Amino acid sequence: MSRTRITPSEAGITPRSVTRRDALRLFIGAGICATMLPGVAAAETTQEKLDAAQLSYDEAQAELDRISSEYETIASQLSDTTAQIVDVSDQIDEKQEQIDEKQGQIEEKQEILGERMSSSYKAGPSSTLDLLLSSATFDELTNNIYYLDKITEADSEMIAEVRELKTQLEEERAELEQQKADLEELQAQQQVQLEDARAKQQESQELVDSLSAEVQDLMEQRDAELLAAQQLAEQVHGGGPNTVTDTPPVVGNGSLSAVISACHSTPSPGTGLCAAWVTNVFARAGVDLFWGNADDMYYAWCHTSPSNIQPGMIVAVNSSPASAAGRIYGHIGIYIGNGTVMDNVGYVRSTSLSYWTSYYSALAVPLCGWLGGIALS
Repeated sequence: MSRTRITPSEAGITPRSVTRRDALRLFIGAGICATMLPGVAAAETTQEKLDAAQLSYDEAQAELDRISSEYETIASQLSDTTAQIVDVSDQIDEKQEQIDEKQGQIEEKQEILGERMSSSYKAGPSSTLDLLLSSATFDELTNNIYYLDKITEADSEMIAEVRELKTQLEEERAELEQQKADLEELQAQQQVQLEDARAKQQESQELVDSLSAEVQDLMEQRDAELLAAQQLAEQVHGGGPNTVTDTPPVVGNGSLSAVISACHSTPSPGTGLCAAWVTNVFARAGVDLFWGNADDMYYAWCHTSPSNIQPGMIVAVNSSPASAAGRIYGHIGIYIGNGTVMDNVGYVRSTSLSYWTSYYSALAVPLCGWLGGIALS
């Protein structure tokens, strides 16, 4: 049976990004049985749920990243505070050693003063008078009076020095003790903040894990519904595949079908390896082996607006908001038709072209093209 090929303009669709509703109009124009509509409509509804779940996942992941950064900051501050407490404690111990040393000197000076006062008391006032009367000359008398005054002055200075040393050491120790108390209070506050951040981090991680599972489930449901709709269309059309999407004809065999099949069978090579996944898909499909990062493929092969995208084309940006590496190397996916892009984001996902271009247009202009310049058919 020959196929009837209907272009978007023949179906009354203006040049723009074709939606699934446009695809339904094309199916009707091609004479597809109305029994296929529920399957496609269900897939469209599931895709909308998937887009919403993906958006929630991205927001939750961003919140988790923010909380993790906050946790790391608090942990670093707590580590600094603990180090300061250890340092101040060492200073207090060192100051205590100085206090003990000065206390020994104080006790020694007090002992000297005590002995001197005891000797002076035992000798009585006559010893001072005897010293003055025993002076042979006036100069000797003057010198003796001077020395007696100096001894009294030295005693007074020594007493004042002892009191000053004691006061100074006590003030320094009290200051250090207060500093340590303040740091310990700060440490306690930071420990509470750290526990709160840890609890938020765990809660956020659980939400991300839950949303990730929801996204995976919706992806599987959407793919199953699209597959069921496609199989129903083939049955209605007499057993042969005849899919009309947002571009002129798609052939059901050859390299295009091999690439689309490889998209579903090629596993994720890991996080941050979107271009490697694309390379693996085209290699598995037997098209060719293409190397480079997403931005390399973007500059080399992507020169067309996504409004003119065709199944089998790559769609890419030279800078992605998803990660630090993505800002440098960009991101890339493969358009498989029916408004769906498949790409690797740590796992192989399917998402709508409209969502893909909207999200990745934050830092760059999304463009599409034939990888290696090879138009698939």
